[in-house]
Amino acid sequence: MKHVTIRDVARLAGVGIGTASRALNNKKDVSPITRKRVLEAAKRLGYVPNSLARGLISGKTKKIGIIITTILNPFYAVVVSGIEKILSSQGYTLALYNSNEDPEKERESIMTLRAQRVDGLILAPVEYESNNVKYLLENQIPFVLVARNTIDRNTNYVVCDDFKVGRLATEYLIKKGHKRILFINSWKSSSAVLRLEGYKSALLDSGLKIDPKFIYSLDPGSNLRDILENVFSQRKKPTAIFCFCDSIALEVIRFLKYRKIKIPDDVAIIGCDNLDFTELIDPPLTTVEISKYEMGEKSAKILIEKLKEEKEEPVQIILEPKLVIRSST
Repeated sequence: MKHVTIRDVARLAGVGIGTASRALNNKKDVSPITRKRVLEAAKRLGYVPNSLARGLISGKTKKIGIIITTILNPFYAVVVSGIEKILSSQGYTLALYNSNEDPEKERESIMTLRAQRVDGLILAPVEYESNNVKYLLENQIPFVLVARNTIDRNTNYVVCDDFKVGRLATEYLIKKGHKRILFINSWKSSSAVLRLEGYKSALLDSGLKIDPKFIYSLDPGSNLRDILENVFSQRKKPTAIFCFCDSIALEVIRFLKYRKIKIPDDVAIIGCDNLDFTELIDPPLTTVEISKYEMGEKSAKILIEKLKEEKEEPVQIILEPKLVIRSST
């Protein structure tokens, strides 16, 4: 594919390269007639400005790197939609990478984006104790964490109150009369750590014991069906299940239906994220809304402001979760 250059535009318009550049950038020292001629030439040739060349001159590429676990996760699809809305309105483009919950893959993505000279990063870190976030801090790379936090507190972030998520869901199940509550958690991330703490806090405050047999963390190699087969083969079975996210809850519901276990009569189910499908499945899923789209919007706004102003104070936003009660509980 032949790339049309500003030299081609200048030649067709019959002006010098400098004049063509000033006309295309709407500088005042170009006459209206010359500007019109240059713009018509650019349109005729299908000229698109070279953002890489502009970046080399200005030191800014107007590109932001986004690293999430996977775009296949509907939760992050919504978060990225919020990010894209704000960035595109400010003339930024996105470079999207998936970490697949792998710290090494996450580091590779960071290095690739640095090589592309992105102006900043928005990151959903894989690990709570993240060496990759330490790297960003040590190298003074502008970034904002979204959806997940890390143990390093001197960071910009937009997250939900994950401790409250765990506590809210567990308290609700306890109030419904449940004492044996299985928690199927994720792993390593701050959300997994804090939701587990909230789950345990609600149990202890209600005078219930924490049973390790009712807590499972799903790493990438885990088989959820095997875990559930093991749990429901025990004499002491759960009467309720709190799932780290709605996607896990959907798989749990499929298993229970396969085993002909009635929901919510035999087992109540609660998820987290309030994804679109949760209203449509049978039964509709009780879940926790954690403001996915707003997370994306706010993280993008913070990064844009940080790129405009050299302020050291981190901006930290914690959004309130909201219980959405439906038929599965």
